[in-house]
Amino acid sequence: MIIELNEGKLQIRFRVNEDKSVELVNFTVLSGTEDLPLQAAADAGGFDAPFKPKQFLAAHVTGESSGGFHAGKHDAGSLSPQWRYRDHRIETLEHGKRLTLFVEAQNGLAADYVLETFEDLPIVRSWATLINRSDTDIGIEYCSSFFYQGIGKNRTSSNYDALQIYVPHNGWANEAQWQNVTASNLGLSHMPLEGYSLPDKGNSRFYYGSTDSWSTSEHLPMGIVRDPESNEVFFCQIEHSGAWEIEYGMGDGKNLYVCLLGPSNDSAWWKNLKPGQSFTTVPAAFGTDIGGIDEAIACLTEYRRRIRRPNPDDEHCYVVFNDYMNCLFGDPTEEKEKKIIDLAAALGCEYYCLDCGWYDSGPWWDKVGEWKESPERFPNGLKSLYEYARSKGLRMGMWLEIEVMGTQCELPKHLPDDWFICTHGKRRIENKRYLLDFRNPAVRQYCTDTVDRLIETYGCEFFKIDYNCTTGPGSDLNTDSMGDAMLEHYRALYDWIRSVYEKHPDLVIENCGSGAQRMDYGMLSLHSLQSTSDQTDVLSNAYIAVNVASAVTPEQAGMWVYPYEDDREHVIFNMVNGLLLRPYISGNVWKMTPANFELFREGIALYKKIRGDLTGMVPFFPLGFGKVNNAQLAYGVHNQEKAYLAVFAVHTDTVEVPLAALKGKAAECKVIYPESRDCEMMIADGNLVVNMPQTKCARLTEIRYEL
Repeated sequence: MIIELNEGKLQIRFRVNEDKSVELVNFTVLSGTEDLPLQAAADAGGFDAPFKPKQFLAAHVTGESSGGFHAGKHDAGSLSPQWRYRDHRIETLEHGKRLTLFVEAQNGLAADYVLETFEDLPIVRSWATLINRSDTDIGIEYCSSFFYQGIGKNRTSSNYDALQIYVPHNGWANEAQWQNVTASNLGLSHMPLEGYSLPDKGNSRFYYGSTDSWSTSEHLPMGIVRDPESNEVFFCQIEHSGAWEIEYGMGDGKNLYVCLLGPSNDSAWWKNLKPGQSFTTVPAAFGTDIGGIDEAIACLTEYRRRIRRPNPDDEHCYVVFNDYMNCLFGDPTEEKEKKIIDLAAALGCEYYCLDCGWYDSGPWWDKVGEWKESPERFPNGLKSLYEYARSKGLRMGMWLEIEVMGTQCELPKHLPDDWFICTHGKRRIENKRYLLDFRNPAVRQYCTDTVDRLIETYGCEFFKIDYNCTTGPGSDLNTDSMGDAMLEHYRALYDWIRSVYEKHPDLVIENCGSGAQRMDYGMLSLHSLQSTSDQTDVLSNAYIAVNVASAVTPEQAGMWVYPYEDDREHVIFNMVNGLLLRPYISGNVWKMTPANFELFREGIALYKKIRGDLTGMVPFFPLGFGKVNNAQLAYGVHNQEKAYLAVFAVHTDTVEVPLAALKGKAAECKVIYPESRDCEMMIADGNLVVNMPQTKCARLTEIRYEL
């Protein structure tokens, strides 16, 4: 039996074999492609068929044998070949379709495996729910959210060695730095076994992920694979803020597999499922198209827009001034703030965020937790500052690190240990902070009371919620495993965030984790704005700016625009970094000459003019992903009528950008920021050539298509 789930050009096929084993045999946008070879099933209808089908749900149970030649791979779990078809259901949803496959294993474990499509997008969202229908406990060691063993199957001449795997490195102040590496260079080389009756595969894998509560401190929870032979591109993301893993492994013949996991045995996770209990994996997304990184990121961008919480902030793209980066750096006072508020209002900003330090007169790092204003810093009270900002036409907000309490804060001394992440009978201390455990209802109530008090007392309309510490693998209090405690902590945190928005629907929350160390769509499906870095250097920031729309929709990507030198090209470069994202304003604004201040204001006014276009456009990367020390950089967004393209001359004074990615033929191109005509532009042989006035220079262009 064939089960089909199609959406637009996307074709998905499951095959149910004679023995009721289930295979995901086709996930493609290519027409007329063949299924993976059918294997001759034995013992029809039973659980003991001697072959292993092309699995679709990877899982392993404690006390059962894994398959052979697995090493650290997750394609040989005890349950993986056991699943047998029981039923399926296809439903029509508002956004697409939902396929639920109902399967069961011989040990009494059942699974509801779900794929959801999205209208006109070649992508699915997937997860699985395991249900213990036996009369004994079952220990789960891992379960995939998505598994596909057919990457490369549409190749005609060669195996998977040449597949291009894009690896999304992400670090503090060094975010969204992609590397393109072939499968063979990652150790995934196809070497046939002659004379053996063993599977034509190896035990090598390439994987990356996170094992703590900073989901993106080393890599983004996403991936791209391109097949240069079939021109297929595959892409994925995992939508969770805790532990996750993306694994590529050697399948049979020319096929590569991909396994998308939340917490697993690699991240101190284990779940004891009692009779009647169920467990649901974290959601993941997987898609495919014809093309390359532009097509992959365009699809992911539209998908991300559809799964996030509807909110006016992402529709209007309000301009926020934040007083931290290259500005006050956490040393606010009433006098300083009023001067900067005046300047922020004059620039045309719409929100003003009072960043860290407002709650303590001295070194405040290890004293956070009670969230009460410092009378030394604000002798007339913080409420008066809020009223002052509102009198200038600004909506007011503040920085809050709600998930921690400092070791020098008085409050933790009077609280029980189960308020905090604990291991081996001790509270975990990360950089002089205790970490709250949101599994505890009392913790969630305290945080609710805190947010409500700040809103009611001051009229706060914006929170920058930061997260500068990590839990490690998780707590060992009241749990089957540390990994499961962290998973449940995050699910409780998500529920708490939803409750905040239910009570305060117009509230804007920026997601920050030392910049972008928690930049994932577990959080970004809820919050409207993401801090993209703590980078303080304007040139270095450009290498992040040209790539970061791969990780987050442009309108959610808060990019620092923070002039700290009173120089014309410095101001322009800062502005161009943010204009096609979400310009997040700061800097030494009180030191700027009137001319440069006006240039800064001009950039914000331009953003307000084009932001209505940006929310419906998709990114493109005409020079590929930017790499550190590239002489020139480019990043753009486009629709069916026009494109905006930011160009950066870092170590050159001429930028040449191919325009092949545009959705139409370029007819007119002009610089729109700054307004002055100080650079030469031409379109020649399908390339845009911009002669800049100097090196370390950036411009924003608009390209209109032929009608």
